[in-house]
Amino acid sequence: MHRSKFLVASRGEVQIFATKCGPIGNNVGFIENTKCHEAVLIDAPFGAFEASKKILSPETKVIAILFTHGHWDHVGDGHMFKNSGAQTYAHRLDKLPIEHPELVAMLIGADFDLVPCKIDTEVEDGDTVSINEWLEVFCRWIPGHSAGDLAFYIKALGCVFTGDTLFKDNIGRYDLPGGNESLLIAGIKEKLLTLPQDTIVVPGHGNFTTILKEKNNNPYLDGK
Repeated sequence: MHRSKFLVASRGEVQIFATKCGPIGNNVGFIENTKCHEAVLIDAPFGAFEASKKILSPETKVIAILFTHGHWDHVGDGHMFKNSGAQTYAHRLDKLPIEHPELVAMLIGADFDLVPCKIDTEVEDGDTVSINEWLEVFCRWIPGHSAGDLAFYIKALGCVFTGDTLFKDNIGRYDLPGGNESLLIAGIKEKLLTLPQDTIVVPGHGNFTTILKEKNNNPYLDGK
């Protein structure tokens, strides 16, 4: 299978790929620099480690993972990349479930293994994560689905990874611990809908969309 099937955006030597992994179809992002053979992941659901071998060039090394939030379906393979040398980034409010997933397992009655993944760097709203001078990722904190939900905007390639905040024609659920409907909708309007209208939206699940389409069509964002 040719990896061009998974291409989302490209500029120069930097390319963004995305594919679905895990039991509930999480979108995982792979941002690859084909010149220096480095890659950054957005989330690491179960199956992401094997998927990386098919999508990334054989000589490319995953050097960082940016977690949108700490829910189990977004972090299942994080420890595998961490053990291979990747640096990890997450919001401080979602650090606990990533580093202590046994707490999550007890809450949801998980019958699968959740392995801890140490977070190296806590990121806050407005931070910019710079990766070896070839990638800048702008972090936007949008609580409401979870307490520490982050969206990651790659301005240079016109793409934003929204985790479980904004979906195509939908928004993230807010009935879980740390959820808040009004905070979620306010954050989406303030920090996502203000992005350029042609920005590609890669949500945590489901089909891709654009900021313009969600401004015009998303029924949960009336009064925008």
